[in-house]
Amino acid sequence: MKKYYDLVTKKNVLTAATGATAIYLVSKTLLSMFRSPPYNPDQMNFANLAVEYYPAPSARANVPGELRRLLLSLSPNLDDNSKRTTLHTITQCIYLKESEANACTNDDIRLVALFLDDGDKAVKTEALHALKAFTVVWRFKIKIQEYVPKIVELVTGSWDPTLQVAGLRLLNGLNIPDNTHTLLRGMLPNFLEILLMANTMAKVQVLKLLSTLAQKEDLLHDIMNCRTPAEFLSLFQPSLPGNLLYEMLVFVERLSEGRLSPQYQSMQWQYSDNSLHETIFGNNSRLSDRLLALIIHPEEEVQAQACKVILSLRLNREESKVVSALPFGANISVHPLESTRISQVSNPSDLSSHTLGPNNVSSEPTGTNVSFDSTHDNSGRSFHTLQGTDETGHSFYPLPRADHSFYPLETVSSHIIQDQRVNSFNIPPACYSGESDNSV
Repeated sequence: MKKYYDLVTKKNVLTAATGATAIYLVSKTLLSMFRSPPYNPDQMNFANLAVEYYPAPSARANVPGELRRLLLSLSPNLDDNSKRTTLHTITQCIYLKESEANACTNDDIRLVALFLDDGDKAVKTEALHALKAFTVVWRFKIKIQEYVPKIVELVTGSWDPTLQVAGLRLLNGLNIPDNTHTLLRGMLPNFLEILLMANTMAKVQVLKLLSTLAQKEDLLHDIMNCRTPAEFLSLFQPSLPGNLLYEMLVFVERLSEGRLSPQYQSMQWQYSDNSLHETIFGNNSRLSDRLLALIIHPEEEVQAQACKVILSLRLNREESKVVSALPFGANISVHPLESTRISQVSNPSDLSSHTLGPNNVSSEPTGTNVSFDSTHDNSGRSFHTLQGTDETGHSFYPLPRADHSFYPLETVSSHIIQDQRVNSFNIPPACYSGESDNSV
């Protein structure tokens, strides 16, 4: 018994505990291996293997003529693993050897686009990557535009983040055709939902797409009138990634620029209380407070863009005050056309039909009706101030930006002085010092 107690030391106890722990961990690992399901390569997400822009080159991608061989071997009858691998290598070949991509045809684009309807999401994602790679060849962009409705369907119909990012990046690499605007108009709520719910990469890409669509005149009002939840302003928090904040600010700037365009202001738009327009430009908008916090953002790009948006919003408010003060349908311009001013100065007789002011004197005996404001100089001649009309049809008096010198109408003044028979008047003599203006 004494020998047994001699073996129970601190060192021996620590060694035994360590060994027991190691045996337990090894046995647990072996047991989990035996209980795990058999290896299935189809369960692997090969879409994550693709790099965001340029996939890592493989040995096959560097072989001359490999792109053509891969396209010839690509078939819907392949298993999912072979489809993913082949499409992934095609993407690599296009980026590495653009000269071989130039030799491809529209039939090759159609072949790759067939896999957008594949049942496997990873295959669809690799097909989107391959089509995005084909956009490096300008003429293929026009062909790929035919598949915009299918691409939009994939982006808005799936919450797979890799698939969404691949589809949005492809859309941003294309020129959106006008015949798809009706489809995109109906998908705007889905894009805003992605903006609020998806990951950062998807949010950045959908903001780039929305900024592009905001420059389309027929889509701008629909974007403005989209229902926007209160969480929208949370996308302006300074703690968010800088690339996301920058794209948010660019999107707001595009909306502000479109709102100031003459085409947009020529219409009387109506917005709901919870619309994107009211959230950004409404009287109760709290966006300004969020923007002030971004002025001190650590990234200079975000700071500069925040300042631009603040100035743009200020200009929008000032413009709204001017428009609301004008009568309905009036033109915002406050100056007459230069051609109108020159015509009035060179042809003062054309103004004879206008009523120039409250103090009008008519020359009835001569048979010529001319309305004017009578003004006299020291020589006793009558002068008449010119009245103009700006392009809105509203009179202004006197003529802004014009030569304010007076032009005598000799024919009228001579009748006034010489003909004293009927309803005429004499020009009073000039007043000298010591005489009252009321003296007779």
